[in-house]
Amino acid sequence: STMNPKMSRVALESLYRLLWVYIIRIKCESNTTTQSRLLSIVTALFPKGSRSVVPRDTPLNIFVKIIQFIAQERLDFAMKEIIYDLLCVGKSHKTFTINPERMNIGLRAFLVIADSLQQKDGEPPMPTTGVILPSGNTLRVKKIFLNTTLTDEEAKVIGMSLYYPQVRKALDNILRHLDKEVGRSMSMTNVQMSNKEPEDMITGERKPKIDLFRTCVAAIPRLIPDGMSRQDLIELLAKLTIHMDEELRGLAFTTLQALMVDFPDWREDVLSGFVYFIVREVTDVHPTLLDNAVKMLLQLIIQWRQAVQSSNRNHDSQVPSLPLERSPLWTVLHVVEGLALVVLCSCRPATRRLAVNVLKEVRSLHTALGIAKGDEELAIEVMDRLSASVLESFIHLTGADQVRECRTLLCFYIQMCL
Repeated sequence: STMNPKMSRVALESLYRLLWVYIIRIKCESNTTTQSRLLSIVTALFPKGSRSVVPRDTPLNIFVKIIQFIAQERLDFAMKEIIYDLLCVGKSHKTFTINPERMNIGLRAFLVIADSLQQKDGEPPMPTTGVILPSGNTLRVKKIFLNTTLTDEEAKVIGMSLYYPQVRKALDNILRHLDKEVGRSMSMTNVQMSNKEPEDMITGERKPKIDLFRTCVAAIPRLIPDGMSRQDLIELLAKLTIHMDEELRGLAFTTLQALMVDFPDWREDVLSGFVYFIVREVTDVHPTLLDNAVKMLLQLIIQWRQAVQSSNRNHDSQVPSLPLERSPLWTVLHVVEGLALVVLCSCRPATRRLAVNVLKEVRSLHTALGIAKGDEELAIEVMDRLSASVLESFIHLTGADQVRECRTLLCFYIQMCL
C-alpha cells in the first residue's frame, strides 16, 4: 500500500498467484497456521473499518478471485471473515453505510462461489502469468451468474444454507440505500436531471455506487432480497428502467424479463406493477420515455404469451381452459387495457400505434392462457364491434370541428384494423 501504483499492482498479482499455489495446490496447512496467515492477508487487502480496499484503483475482479480461492478450501472463513465484513452483514440500519467497492467485491464473490459449487466446477484454474487485466476501477457487470434463483434447498445442498439468508438480507439493505442515494433521484423524469448529460452526473462518489447498483440488479433473480416485498422490488426495477445510466436501465429490464419468463407466479405482479409505474412515473410530458415504456410493456406481454405457448407445447396439451368464474387474470388484463386506452388518446400517431399493439397482444395472451370469457369482453373486441357504428354516426357531419373529430376517429379505426 506504500508503493507506487505499478509496484502495488505487481505485488497484488504476485500474491494472487501465490495464494492459488498455497490454497489450491498445497491445500493449506494446519487450521491455526492457515487461519493466521489468511487473516494477515485479508486484513491487508480489506482493512477493518475502511471504506475501500488496498491497493486502490485495482480491477475488482482480482479481489473476487482471491476470495474464491480461499473459499475453495476454507468456505466458512471466506464467508464469515471476508464476505460478511464486505457486505456489512449484521449492521443495524443506523450504522449501515454504502462502501461501494467492498460491497461489489463481496456480492460478486458470493455469487461466483455459489455458482461454482452448484455447477460442480471443481478447483479454479491457476492464474495465467502476465494476465492482462482491465485498466482503471470501472467494473462492467457481465451476466456471469446462473439465472435460476438460489433456493433454501439448493443452498443447503451446496453447503451455503448458513450464509445464504444473511446475504439476501444484506442485498435488501444495499438496494434500499442505493435507491435513496443514486436511484430515484437520478430518474430521467426528475426535473433536476433535465438537460443533464449522464457522463456529467455519473462521476465522483456516484460512479462506484452505480457500479454496485448494476451488480445488485444483475444478481436478481439469482438472489431475491429478503425484506423487500415482491411489489416493492418490481417497483424499484421498473423505476430503474428510466434511470440516467444506460447500462443500469438495460439490466433492470433484463431482470424484469427474467422474472416474467422464469417465474410464473410473478407474472401478474410484474405486468400490473409495470403498468402502475408508467401511470405514476411516466407521462406524456416525456413522450420518448412514454413510448419506450409502452414498448417494454409490450415486450413483457409478448414474453408471457411465448412462455405460456412454450409450456403448452412441452406438455403436449391443448390450451388450458380456466374456470368460468371470473379469473383473477382478467383484472391484470383489464389494467393493461386501461392504460392502452389512455395511450390511444395520444396526439402522436406512433404512440397510438403502440397502444393498438398492446391491445392486440392482450388478446393473444388471453387466447394463450385459455381464459373462459363468461360475461367479460376484451377491449379490442368491443372497439372492433362498435367502431364502425360510431364512425357512421359522425360521418355525415360537415363542420370543420366535426370533420376533424371524424378524421381522428377514422385514424383510430384504421389502426385497429391493421
